[in-house]
Amino acid sequence: MPAYQLKLKERRLSERKRLTGLLPGRLVVNSKDVDVKPLDVSSHGMGVICSAQFSVGSKASLIIGERQIPLEIIWSEQDFGKHDLWRYGLVCTDQQVNLETEFSKAGCLK
Repeated sequence: MPAYQLKLKERRLSERKRLTGLLPGRLVVNSKDVDVKPLDVSSHGMGVICSAQFSVGSKASLIIGERQIPLEIIWSEQDFGKHDLWRYGLVCTDQQVNLETEFSKAGCLK
């Protein structure tokens, strides 16, 4: 590896797929609807950007039709120098749900 490359520890447990920027439903965090731009998704997690700030451990739900998929914010950071945006990593707390499949069915994968 060249000296200029940094070796970073990957936090993700599985490969992420890029998204179109659309959700297959709506995202609710701490019982409030939140406008987000979804970035990527894996079988049990997803990354989003939004202007609201939330704490790690906050409970969230992806609501698709009448279904409510439980999520939890597992990390957050300011988005690459954009002081008014935050990036979040969410994990699905129901291991029976495959988020990648949900996004694919709705046509939200790139």
